[in-house]
Amino acid sequence: MQVNLCMNSNLINLIMKKSLYSLIGLALVFAACSTIEDRVDLGPVLKADQLVFSVTQPVAGSNTIILENKTPNTLQYWDWGTGFSNKLNDTIYVPFAGTFTMRFTAFCGGGTVTDSTTFTIAQNDDAFFEKNPLWKQLTGGGTGQTWVWAIDNPTGKVAGNGPEECTSPAWWTLTPTEVVGQLTGKYSLDDEVYMDLNGAANFVVKHGDGSQVKGFFGMLPDVTYAGITFNSFEVIGGPQMPWPGGGKYHVTKITADELVVHEYKAFNIAMFKRKGFVY
Repeated sequence: MQVNLCMNSNLINLIMKKSLYSLIGLALVFAACSTIEDRVDLGPVLKADQLVFSVTQPVAGSNTIILENKTPNTLQYWDWGTGFSNKLNDTIYVPFAGTFTMRFTAFCGGGTVTDSTTFTIAQNDDAFFEKNPLWKQLTGGGTGQTWVWAIDNPTGKVAGNGPEECTSPAWWTLTPTEVVGQLTGKYSLDDEVYMDLNGAANFVVKHGDGSQVKGFFGMLPDVTYAGITFNSFEVIGGPQMPWPGGGKYHVTKITADELVVHEYKAFNIAMFKRKGFVY
């Protein structure tokens, strides 16, 4: 009897443990399948006429623009085409003459909504552009300049590489025919690069097939090689110089008729000239 009682007691304990484990497992299954969530109502998306913001100038036609978001419970994004800001209140400076569209996007509880307004700047700020001579040199004084490959230059070379300060290819040289194999996409020897300061720092690549790619350009920090300081620029928005690539360049030679660009802080180099200029 003693043995039987022990066996029955162990059996009862085993059954109780299995039952407990089953109940725990079942509870976990129900918990995993539960769809109960704590949800917060973010509210409706605002309408454009509910946005309260201002775009003002201290003086009519001024290059200084004051931005203020007065819409409660929103985050903001300002976009004026050549720049952007995400500050609640900001003061921006646009050195270009023209009429600009300011797009204001509000991020509210239920989503986003956008409205826009315009502002007009009376004239270019020449003092701003005189801080770096490259602004005017690249653009024919600001009114516009077209650059093409310098395929008739006396060296017979139009691209390659060499020291960062060289004004023509020195280590690896490419003739007009040879450089074609280095070009990608639609870029060709027939490309034209147009730059001006009319309403923005405009940069346009006109391809030989008639298509165009438009963007903007701005200044980069100068670089110094062999004791000589070179001005630098970058292209944004899609286009770039036909070669070299990268969209960032330092200029080792620029006159009214000639332009030599290096890949920024690198060796690759290409030679261009003013459209219509003949060596």
